[in-house]
Amino acid sequence: MKAVIDGPLTSDVATETLNKVPAITGIFWLTKLVSTGLGESVSDFSSQIFGQQNQNMGELFTVGWSLSLFAIFLTLQMRSKRYRPLYYWLSVALLAVFGTFSADTFKSLTGLHYLETTVIFAGLMGASFLGWYHSTHDLSIHHITSRKKEAFYWLTVAFSFMLGTAAGDWIATASAGGYNVDPTGLGLGFLNTGLVLGAIFLGLIAYRMIRNPKLNSVGEILSFWLAYVLTRPVGASFADYFGYNFHNGILGNQGMSLIWLALFAGLLVINVMPKRKTISE
Repeated sequence: MKAVIDGPLTSDVATETLNKVPAITGIFWLTKLVSTGLGESVSDFSSQIFGQQNQNMGELFTVGWSLSLFAIFLTLQMRSKRYRPLYYWLSVALLAVFGTFSADTFKSLTGLHYLETTVIFAGLMGASFLGWYHSTHDLSIHHITSRKKEAFYWLTVAFSFMLGTAAGDWIATASAGGYNVDPTGLGLGFLNTGLVLGAIFLGLIAYRMIRNPKLNSVGEILSFWLAYVLTRPVGASFADYFGYNFHNGILGNQGMSLIWLALFAGLLVINVMPKRKTISE
């Protein structure tokens, strides 16, 4: 049966629409990982475009264009009656840029440590889940079929980026003796953080593939969101390592931005093409 919607969308019943999120496949996870690496490298490159002496100007510039484009593509996605790969994944990639600054700015303004901001963002993500379930009695990640569910989905996604950013910085940053230090930092560094969290991420994916938890069960939903959060620090850690540390930063943020952009564009084509083929048939 195919859902057909006519007229304005004015209520939860009226806003029932086709599914608004992609299927959870290997391509989904690969695209998500690449989008986070892209967001990290592009945000760093953009914020430094005016030079170290004008860092504040660069950060304002980056927040301005990333937030504006994110708002545009998210609005286009939410106004669509079905999942649009182009709108969805560009929203995710732009949120990777803006979400980084949101987490970092919150830490700077409050003077809190990374461990403390990690706990706060985890609490906000938990609150988003509670509001989502209380409002819709459903936490399905496979059937986002109303405006209310979609709004909570994207709110949770936003908090997941902030949580992943704070947690990754907490694990990677040294507690003393470096340029960027934090008293609560675990000091694993970029590469080790990416490897450790990457191993946990792969373990979660293996659990989902091998154990195949029941659809929309606690285990299925929890493993999805844990893996989703981890994609942020995994992608960002490798982006920072290859941008700053690999062969004394020979690639730099500009080089890494171009590499990530090429990978993201290729994956975006893969995400879009099956849908176009289906429509043409």
